[in-house]
Amino acid sequence: MSPDEPIPSRRRVRRPGRTSPGRSRAWRLFAVLIALGLIAAACGGSSGDSSSEGGSADTGGEAEGGTGGTLRIAMSAGNVPWPSTPPNEGYEGYRFVGNNIYDGLTRLNLDQTEELPTPQPSLAESWEVNADQTEWTFTLRQGVTFHDGTPFNADAVIFQFDRNKTPEFEFFDKINSARYNATFRYFKTWEKVDDYTVKFTMTQPYAWTLYDLLTVYFPSPTVVRAVGNDNYNPSAVGTGPFKMTKYVDGEVMELTRNDEYWGTKAKLDKIVLYPQAEAASRLAALQSGEVEWAEVPSPDAVPQLEAEGFQVMMGQHPGAIMPRFNEHRAPFKDNVKLRQALNYALDREGTNALMNNVGEPASQYVYEGHPDYVEDNPGYSYDLDKAKQLLAESGFEPGQLNLKMVYTTGGSGNMFPGPMMEKLQADFKAIGVNVNIVPVEWNTLITIGLEGLDKPQNADIDILWASPAAGMIPPGYNVTFLCDRPGPQPNAAGLCDPVINENYLAAMQAATPEESHEYVRKMMTAALDNAHFLFWMQDKNLRVLAPSVQGYHHAQSWWVDFTTISVDG
Repeated sequence: MSPDEPIPSRRRVRRPGRTSPGRSRAWRLFAVLIALGLIAAACGGSSGDSSSEGGSADTGGEAEGGTGGTLRIAMSAGNVPWPSTPPNEGYEGYRFVGNNIYDGLTRLNLDQTEELPTPQPSLAESWEVNADQTEWTFTLRQGVTFHDGTPFNADAVIFQFDRNKTPEFEFFDKINSARYNATFRYFKTWEKVDDYTVKFTMTQPYAWTLYDLLTVYFPSPTVVRAVGNDNYNPSAVGTGPFKMTKYVDGEVMELTRNDEYWGTKAKLDKIVLYPQAEAASRLAALQSGEVEWAEVPSPDAVPQLEAEGFQVMMGQHPGAIMPRFNEHRAPFKDNVKLRQALNYALDREGTNALMNNVGEPASQYVYEGHPDYVEDNPGYSYDLDKAKQLLAESGFEPGQLNLKMVYTTGGSGNMFPGPMMEKLQADFKAIGVNVNIVPVEWNTLITIGLEGLDKPQNADIDILWASPAAGMIPPGYNVTFLCDRPGPQPNAAGLCDPVINENYLAAMQAATPEESHEYVRKMMTAALDNAHFLFWMQDKNLRVLAPSVQGYHHAQSWWVDFTTISVDG
C-alpha cells in the first residue's frame, strides 16, 4: 500500500499501489511453486515483515504463544456468528469465527498488506493438478489434531465432503450444504488415496479450486458424530489457532489460544466477540474501554478518535456497496437507459462526504488497482443533465416512476445504510424519480436474496441493497454475475448478460491468472456498459483499534490474521 507518513498514535492506510496482473504465472506453476515452498506460505502465523510502513501496527507479544493479552471486539453483526461450517453473519462470521476456530486446506496470506492475498498451504502442505485442471491431489499436513485430540487426516476431509455433498450420508448437513452450494459446486468426486492424501475430481476444468477450499472448514468428526448436526454449534471444534471456550447465542463468544496448534501459535490469550449492530454502540464501547477493537464506528467520530490516540485503519479492499436492479421485470428489465440514468443521478462524492470520507466513490465494481479493474473505462460520474436525458430516453417522465428499494439497517460490510439511503433518495428525487426506502434486518435481506426477486413475496422490490466482497476471491463473482447460479440458489436479481456469462465461464477455466483476469475485465466492461448494478461506494474497511493493540495488518481482504496480534497492558 501507499500509506501516509506515520504519525504518533495512529496509522491510516491509504490506497494501495497498482497490482500488475502481468506478474501472474500459470495456475499449475503457481501451485507447484507453493508446494515446493518457493512462494511464502501463511501456515498458522505471520511470515511477513510486521513493520511495513503504515500497513500494520507495531508487533508485540511472544513469538510462540506467549501471553499477548485479551482482545475484545465489537462486531457490526446483530448476533454472535454461529460457529458452524460455514459460520453465518456474512464475512464477519468468517473473519472472526471461521478462520480462528478452523483451518481450510488453503488459507490467504493475510500477514502482508501490499497485494491482494492469494491461497497458500494450510492443512494441505502441497498439491498437484493435472493438465486440464480437472484433478487436484492434496498432500495433507501430518501431526495436526483437532481441539478434542482427534487426528486430522484424509478421513476427516472425506467426512466433511460427505457431510455437505452426499444426501445419503448419515451426517449429511442439509442446512449447511445449502449454504455451501457455491463453494462445493464444481467438486464431482472426492477420494482418500492414503491417510494423508486426498484427490478431488472436478465437474469441468476449474482453475479456482484453491480459492474454493479457503472456506471449506473442517470440524472434528468425533464431535459431529457425538452431538449431531443440530446440536453442533455449542460444541464446535476445529483445528484452528483458537478454541471456542464460551458461546452464548446473542451475547458473546470467547475464543482461547490453542496451545497445541500445529502452526505458529497465536500471541493473544483470548478473543472475546460482542455483537453490536449499532455504530454508536460500538463507538461507546471503544471509548469507554469495554473493547479494544470496533468495526465501522460512527464516521463522524473518526477525527475525535484519532485525537484520542486510537488507531484508525482504512484502506482499499474487496468490499463495496453495489445495489442490484430487479431485472426480472419492468421497469429495469431490458431498459439499459433507465439503469444508466440512475447511475448518473447518484452523487457518490456527496455520499462519501456525508460519511466523513470513510469510503470511496465507486467508478466500477472493483477498486482501482485491483487486477479486475478496467483501466480504460471511467464508469459513471455525477451528471444530472445526462441523467435527466437518459430518463426521458428510457420512456419515463419526471414524477412517473415510483420505486421500492429494500436495504439493511446494519450487518457485516454494510457501511452506514441509513444516511446513505436518505442521500440516494434525495439524489433520485432531483431527476424526478421517487424511491420508497424500506429498512429490514441483515438476515432478512440475505433471505430475500436467497429467495430471489422473482418470487411473489419479493416481486414488488425494484432495487435491492447489496454489499458484495467485490473481487476478494474469483469464485465470489458467481452468485451475482452468472445466469446459472450455484446449486438451488436463484438468479436473485435476474441479471443474465450473455457477454458476462461467456467471459465468466472462460475465466474460471483459464490456463493462467493473467488470462483469467483478462476475461473478468471483459465481464466487468459489459456490467458497466449495461449498468447492471448501481455502482455506488467502495468500502475502505474502517475499523478502529485501541493504542494497546499491536501486530495488526490491514490486508486487502475482509479477513484478518489474528495470530500476529497482541494487546499490551
